[in-house]
Amino acid sequence: MFIIGEAVKSRYCMNEIGEDLVIYSGKFHIYSDIQLKCDGVLYYKLSEPVSINFSAKIYKFEDLSEIDLINFSKEATLEISGYKLMSIEIESINNGEIIGYVNDNVIKSKDNSVQYIQFDILNMDKIPGKLVNYDDLVYAGRLEFKVNDYKITIDKSYNYNKDFHNRLVSRNGSVITHTGKIEKYDGTMFNTRNIYKLITQLSIALSFSCGRFIAIPNCFGYSNSKEVYRSWHKMYSNNYQFVFNWTSTISNYYNFEKYLSLMTKKLEETYYFDAFSSILDWYVESLNGINMGNNIISIQTALEMLSYVVLVELERVFSREEYDNRAANQNIRELLKFCSIDHDIPFAVSGRNYNSKIKMDSVDLITQYRNIVVHPSKKNHNIHLDFEEMWNIVLCGISYIELVILYIINYRGEYTNRFKDLRFGDVETVPWSKK
Repeated sequence: MFIIGEAVKSRYCMNEIGEDLVIYSGKFHIYSDIQLKCDGVLYYKLSEPVSINFSAKIYKFEDLSEIDLINFSKEATLEISGYKLMSIEIESINNGEIIGYVNDNVIKSKDNSVQYIQFDILNMDKIPGKLVNYDDLVYAGRLEFKVNDYKITIDKSYNYNKDFHNRLVSRNGSVITHTGKIEKYDGTMFNTRNIYKLITQLSIALSFSCGRFIAIPNCFGYSNSKEVYRSWHKMYSNNYQFVFNWTSTISNYYNFEKYLSLMTKKLEETYYFDAFSSILDWYVESLNGINMGNNIISIQTALEMLSYVVLVELERVFSREEYDNRAANQNIRELLKFCSIDHDIPFAVSGRNYNSKIKMDSVDLITQYRNIVVHPSKKNHNIHLDFEEMWNIVLCGISYIELVILYIINYRGEYTNRFKDLRFGDVETVPWSKK
């Protein structure tokens, strides 16, 4: 039995589900037309929408009447020891108490040289991993992968067990489920200047693997066991809910490690970062949206963008002019062929809704369903799709988005075929790896 070191522990490991993360507690100053000296707390609100808020008692102010206090400017600057100045919005001042929120998406200390960065992750799935120590106990929960010169470690929280997971699901809440570490493979110091970019790339990679938005709210940098850097990030995050997607039945943690390395590396390129960020929005919406019509529109939009990325930018199959002169279903079909993805219909379809004289494939179903939603013509008025047919078409489109993205990053591991693999451990190898 090979055990890899001690688990990386979060300073918030004892927090309950839904409990906000305290960033700072103590005295701070607020500057606007005048200066307010306050004693209170700055905290990261976990519930949607995520925000960084503050509440405090005002214990000192200068030359301020009650009328001035009521008319105090809503926009101000917050000064807290150890952080750069923050732009804030004051919501209310009543009975000597002040509450508000931070406008900045990132609050941080000055950049510094560190030996390693530690960070927390919200609402990540329970993914199998290597064995790791936790005090006198051992559990399977570590992922390790490489991105350039960095070694990234992600450890599942020890208390993130079956019972805790069930409570998280039932409450549809938020909590820190994993804690990670970034360090150089050779052990040398590195500057924190570009860490937020790497953290954002990792957040996108984790979101695509979980089928919902996964946030990394903080980073803490250390040198000689002393904290010399800190930052907090307002990243969009979904409350926890189980989403069946391309990773749901994977049992071999090596697939996750390889995927995270490839995806995080690919996102270094600005073109793919921007494209994947947009596609992730449509992907998550189609997985979690309750309106089937909106879902199929998001799916076709994502597939059209992916077809351009692969056929024009990545593989140079068509010029931009040639691509623009082709119909959307032709480009999507060519995309799937190029990626060796089967586009036959993987489920039973009612013949009453389609022209039985024409052999249709799944691309036809996706584009026809999308056209029925976007162009509700009299011609299509008699075409009725039952819920199961609509759901299967949506799932088919979602599967294509997943596979094409995995093709772009050159992933050659296992994935969940949602039309075949329903039990943990039931997986297939991506189709292009067989070529």
